[in-house]
Amino acid sequence: MQNARDIKRRINSVRSTQQINKAMEMVAAAKLRRAQASVVASRPYVNKMAETISRIVARGVDISHTLLESRPGGPAYLVVSADRGLCGAYNANVLRFAREKIAADPGPVAVVGRKARDAMTRQQQDVIAQLSLIEAEPCYEDASNIAEPLLKYFDQGVFGSLHLIYTEFISPLQNRPRMVQLLPVSGFEPASMPGQALYLYEPSPEEVLTSLLPRYVRSLIYHGLLESKASEHGARMTAMKAATDNAADMIDKLTLSFNQARQAAITLEILEVVNGAQALEG
Repeated sequence: MQNARDIKRRINSVRSTQQINKAMEMVAAAKLRRAQASVVASRPYVNKMAETISRIVARGVDISHTLLESRPGGPAYLVVSADRGLCGAYNANVLRFAREKIAADPGPVAVVGRKARDAMTRQQQDVIAQLSLIEAEPCYEDASNIAEPLLKYFDQGVFGSLHLIYTEFISPLQNRPRMVQLLPVSGFEPASMPGQALYLYEPSPEEVLTSLLPRYVRSLIYHGLLESKASEHGARMTAMKAATDNAADMIDKLTLSFNQARQAAITLEILEVVNGAQALEG
């Protein structure tokens, strides 16, 4: 049986770790509330922009744009992960999903996040861009900085299509990897147009579409960054809560072992005193 002093030292160590885990859980919960609000606010904007583009395309106007045209060449992928760990299976899930998609249809990769960069480098993938966030929390400028080189690569014919792989936020306890096509911009067939109301566009439908399409691509990237960050905070909060609970269970078990060791030591001392007294009487 371990010495009571060693067990006491382990209890103090686990209790210190528990306090750190609890603090990280609270920080992640605070960040999650802000990230979740950003995700909820972003969804209507992206949906309304897609609806506007659908209406313009559905008018039957002869519109040609480089972002709408299919190009020869294979796919490319933009993979979004976290920079840090301690967030459960968040990184493992999105990277495993990305590996499966890339293996099914190989192509170059652009990465956001240190975990994705390291994983793709280990797998010897063709990494064409390593992108990072300006701040810890995503902003629209991040999406613009990420989109610009990829739009140039698409225009130069480096790849024929671009797909965004990120983690969709469902709830603090649930998220799932997802892949959406960024380039060429698609999904705006007339049959899918919501409603048939008449709209007037100024200066013209062509110019409005030319302005909207790059913004739509940036908005999709920005929305993916927000979803991924909210998923990361939710996964980290859940992981730290589980770690805090496990630490509490471990403290209970160590406390029981400490009491047993102390009781054994006390019993041994009593036996020594009794034996000594008996020896003196003999």
